[in-house]
Amino acid sequence: MTTGHGVLDRLWLAVPAVSFGGILVSALAIFAAGDLMYVDHPMWGIGLWANIAASFMLCLYAYTRPRKDFVALLAPMYAVIIFLVGDFSTGPVMQVLFAASITILAVRVEKKFQ
Repeated sequence: MTTGHGVLDRLWLAVPAVSFGGILVSALAIFAAGDLMYVDHPMWGIGLWANIAASFMLCLYAYTRPRKDFVALLAPMYAVIIFLVGDFSTGPVMQVLFAASITILAVRVEKKFQ
């Protein structure tokens, strides 16, 4: 563990909070609107952009560590390919899987790459 107690030392906690929080906000917005939770509902865009933002936060956190994690540094590229460029479903299942994977990466960077 690092000796500093700055904001960047706790940034790894924001990665799951932002990614899963965005998915939760999307689901609550759809529920509050009274719509059915279809996979292609436009409100899932909130979770999509939250996952992209969380991947950039993970990259920033990995960059500030003394030892660099190449996979975490490339997380924004994966997010852009999966959510913006690729021909994948960007619905809630893909968002939850991506949020889980970057959460695992954030814990990995925190525990292994100090």
